[in-house]
Amino acid sequence: MKTTLVYICLALQAFIILSLISFFTGIYNAYIAFFGGDPKLMAGHLSSCIVISLIQMVPALVGYFISYMLIKNKRVNDFALLKPALKFFAYLWLLFIPIGTVLGAKLLIKLNKG
Repeated sequence: MKTTLVYICLALQAFIILSLISFFTGIYNAYIAFFGGDPKLMAGHLSSCIVISLIQMVPALVGYFISYMLIKNKRVNDFALLKPALKFFAYLWLLFIPIGTVLGAKLLIKLNKG
């Protein structure tokens, strides 16, 4: 059961990587559209990148809370690669200002204590 929970946690937190990729891709597309001179196209790219990133953040938040629960129950040391993976995702959470910064810092503090 706990092995399945670890895999679910890591798979859900991988959505944060997808969210960052789609966000920066949308920003890049808006930058390219800027030179076309069409403000509606640029606004469309910006709004779509924000909406898609926010939709992808929902499963990432669920994965974050599962990982926080695993750390709280001291299950992190049971799996060799779980702690480095959670640190990686915690650093990625720091990129989402303001709520992601708080969540990432809280996860890093909890990982360093445990």
